[in-house]
Amino acid sequence: MGAPKNARAIHLAKATAERGRLAAAQANLAEIKAAKLRGELVEAAAVEAEWADVLRTVRAGILAVPSRVAARLPHLSKHDVSEIDAEIRAALGEIGDGI
Repeated sequence: MGAPKNARAIHLAKATAERGRLAAAQANLAEIKAAKLRGELVEAAAVEAEWADVLRTVRAGILAVPSRVAARLPHLSKHDVSEIDAEIRAALGEIGDGI
């Protein structure tokens, strides 16, 4: 005949649990897709690229400070300006080492 009732019940319970997990996964995927379409979710790579652009702009602006200071304060010596530059580069280097 067939498998004993107990074995069939166990198989049926496993199959039901699998269908439940599949349905939950499909519902989760549908929710993620809907959130993306609403603009509530963005790709991590896109966020990373955007922040990298922002940080490059900030870094360039900070590195330009010594020359802007030298232009505004002509009484500063080249040594003074180079010390300002060195401190800025050291600070940026420490930040970069921490990342």
